[in-house]
Amino acid sequence: GYILETKFGLNLPAKMREAMGYASKAVSDHTHKELLPEEIFELFKKKFENIVEPYSIHGVHFQQVDGITTQVTSTYKGETVTTEAAGNGRLDAVSNALKKAYGFDYRLVTYQEHALEQSSSSRAIAYVGISDEKGQLFWGAAVDPDIIRASIDALVTAINNMVHSA
Repeated sequence: GYILETKFGLNLPAKMREAMGYASKAVSDHTHKELLPEEIFELFKKKFENIVEPYSIHGVHFQQVDGITTQVTSTYKGETVTTEAAGNGRLDAVSNALKKAYGFDYRLVTYQEHALEQSSSSRAIAYVGISDEKGQLFWGAAVDPDIIRASIDALVTAINNMVHSA
């Protein structure tokens, strides 16, 4: 986590730092060498950023009337479905739509975001942590100029990491 923050500007949530530490240690132990900062960054991207299989989202449309309602178009194994759901915010609404479409049983436990550059056209990174029915945490991160899109992509990555672990 320290290397990702000082060298690449990423400020991971505490529990995600822990998960990244375990992932780095596993690779380091397997290869019998200390990882370079660039290797740690590549490992982070491989394990936690923009994983779009087996689930992906192709379109999201929001309506704001007494809360947020969304229409989400998603794909699983080549089959595309459109689902509507409501939530107390945009990410919650998208999460509820995915739960409704695929019967997921998880809880959104962590959401954090920050800018990666200091300008009005900067990209943002979002981190999302979800827990399954056993309380196990799964993480996702995504980078996009639109923070809403970054948060949605981070959620999808966390879901895909949960599905891959099953």
